[in-house]
Amino acid sequence: MADNVAITAGTGTTVATDERTIAAVAVQIQRVDEIGSATLANSQVVPTTTAATLIAARDTRKRVIIQNVGQCNVFVGVVTVTVANGFKIPVGATLMLYTTALIQAIIPTGSTGANVAIIEEFD
Repeated sequence: MADNVAITAGTGTTVATDERTIAAVAVQIQRVDEIGSATLANSQVVPTTTAATLIAARDTRKRVIIQNVGQCNVFVGVVTVTVANGFKIPVGATLMLYTTALIQAIIPTGSTGANVAIIEEFD
């Protein structure tokens, strides 16, 4: 479908959209099941025993893949994640999230050798 084309729903129907800000412009988008995106970004992060941002929020993100390539468990979640409330990613495990939100990470006190590989897919 072309960008910015007006759609008139039939009688008694609506077209559901979400408002997002893309390039500083508010736009209406429809959620669809997409395969692929325009951009991939990869990185590696070393989480510590203090909760910190693993991946910043991004309005155009489709999904993010997080792999624990370190030597200790890593816990991920929203702001101020802890080892008690975070989602545990065991050593060697991978987590895929479909979110635009900020993701934080933390490791248990006394742990060493943390390392997380990330691939982020976005437009």
